[in-house]
Formats: sequence, C-alpha cells, structure tokens
Amino acid sequence: MKRQTKQNWSIRRAPGAVGTFLLARIKALLRFLQLGKKSGALLSMAVATAIYTWFYQWEFALGVTIMVLVHELGHVVAARQKGIPVTAPFFIPFLGALIMLKRNPRDAETEAYVAMGGPLLGTIGAFVSFLIGLVSGHAMFYAIAYIGFTLNLINLLPIHPLDGGRIASTVTRWLWVAGAAGGLFVVIYLRSYLFFFLWLLFVWDLFSKYVMYRGRTADYSVWGKIEVPYEEIPGEDWMLKPFRENVELPYRAYSDMEGKLWVEIEWEEAGAVKPVKMLEQGLIRSVTGLKVERRWRQSPKMVVLRYQIDYEPHENENYYKVPNAVRWKFGLGYGALAIALFVMLDLVQNLMASEGGFFQSLRK
Repeated sequence: MKRQTKQNWSIRRAPGAVGTFLLARIKALLRFLQLGKKSGALLSMAVATAIYTWFYQWEFALGVTIMVLVHELGHVVAARQKGIPVTAPFFIPFLGALIMLKRNPRDAETEAYVAMGGPLLGTIGAFVSFLIGLVSGHAMFYAIAYIGFTLNLINLLPIHPLDGGRIASTVTRWLWVAGAAGGLFVVIYLRSYLFFFLWLLFVWDLFSKYVMYRGRTADYSVWGKIEVPYEEIPGEDWMLKPFRENVELPYRAYSDMEGKLWVEIEWEEAGAVKPVKMLEQGLIRSVTGLKVERRWRQSPKMVVLRYQIDYEPHENENYYKVPNAVRWKFGLGYGALAIALFVMLDLVQNLMASEGGFFQSLRK
C-alpha cells in the first residue's frame, strides 16, 4: 500500500469538511423554514444529491435523485389512493429511498397495488428523461433514463422486500421461488454485498416459513428496556431490596385505530408502566424481565430493566385469497411492465453505445 502524502490526505478529507459545513447550513435553513416532518426527507435528498455530485457531474446527480424520488412518489400516490398514510421518502445514497406505511395493508391485493405504484410511475419518469434526450440531443438524459429503467427493473424482482416480492404475493407465491433462483444470478451480475444480504434474508425467510416451520408457527422475540429515575421509584427503602430478575411481568396487549399492536408492560417494583409498539400483529406469549441495572453514576440516576417479549406472529388466513380476475390483472401488468423495461433498457443502451458508452454520455 502506498503512503499518502499530506497533500493527498487533505484533498481526500476536503469533501467531508465541505459536507459537514453544508449539512450544518442545510439543517439551519430547514429549521428557519419550519418544514417539520418533511425536513428529514429534504435533508436526506440533499445529502444523497451531494454525494452523487462528488462522483458525477451535478446535473446527472440531480437526475438520479429525481428518478428515485419519482419511484417513491408512485408508492405514496398508490398508498393514499388506498387510504393508507405513509411517511415522506427518506433517501439512502447508492441504495435508493424508502417510505414507511403507517398502517398495514388489509390484504395482498392492497399491498400489491401500493408496490406496483413505484415501478409504474418510476418507469414513466425514466421514459420522460429518455424523450428529453431524444428531442434535445443531450445524451446525459439517456444515462439518467438508463439508471431509472435499471432501478425499476431490479425492484420488480420477486424478492422481499423489493416491490416485485410484494406484487408476486397477489399473482402467485411460486414467483418467490423464481425470485430466489434468479436473485442469485442478479447478485453475481451486480456484485453487490447489500443485494446479496437482502437475497440471503429472503431465502432464509422462505426456508423457515415453508420448510423449517411448515404447518406450525414460529415464535419471535423482541427486546427493550424500561428506565426509571431514582426519584420516581415508590417507597423509601427500595435501595435496600434487590429487584427480581428473570421473572414474568404483567402486561396488557391491545390494538390501536391504525391496526398497530401495543404491549403495555408493568414493572410493579419500580412503579413503572411502559407501552411498546410491536412491529407486527401477533399473539403475545410472555413478557420477561431479564436483568436490572442501577446507573447511579449518571445524571439523572436510573434503574434500568431489560425485558424480552415473546410472541407468535399473526397470519391472516384470508390475506392471500385473491380473486382470479385480480391475479390476472396484476400478472399481466407485472409482466408487461417488466417487458417494457427490458425493451427500453436495450434501446437506451444502444443509443448510449452510439455516443461512446455510459460515461461518455455523461459528458454530452
């Protein structure tokens, strides 16, 4: 390994210093504009664009960010059409972006509808970029369209948590098997450790659900902690008594209006009650207090209880029951969109080849 000179080190460090400066200014601007919950989305979008700009010219970087934004807005529009509230898109550089549903879909058809919205609107956005390049003669728009078509095609792979995996649940769950097999070839082609990790999780989930635990349900666990300040603990002699560990705690489970499962844990010895929002619906098996810690060196002084919630995920037997007409509708739409993306990718690649290739197109 070659030793870097101080001059080279300073040059490499400059982007980090500039990025830190820009982040501080952007945060101050967002606070000034009082953008509230949208500030995180705008900030992450600005950061993603800035990082892309470090590797490519700013016009291309902005175009890629817009392609990702259009894809996510497709999910937002589809979710709102189904009456499901969602979060603003959050951008993750080189990974895309994500939105979170604030309420679970009531059935596989609704889930597929929301999933289809992203690739559909994203493909339209990429096609608009392609048309702009065709009319204006600027090859850079071909490169932006290429990224857009590629992004949406990859998302159509029938692998959870990609959009294609959610659409496949409405068409036929056998597509998941095809996704498990085809996903390995995509991993080899992309040489992406992250995609390999997603593929591995998907394959393990299929194996555990349909092979390891077929015909029976698997129990899951979540962990957390309850923190109680010293002054809020009832009784004057509690310091002289040890808190019990590895014991079951009383709890109350309920669902809110948005269909989220909550577990209200009661730690009687410390006089504390903590509500915990679960990631999914399920049957609570037990809540156990594992270990108690006395943090008397910090301020304020705290007593901390580590707990474990064991539960069995709830599987709605009617969730995947979809009318045949709906299966055909999503199947034909899914296939037609995939074919259209393949055709457009081939066309854009040929146009970029005539311009000298992808990177040469960025300079035009």
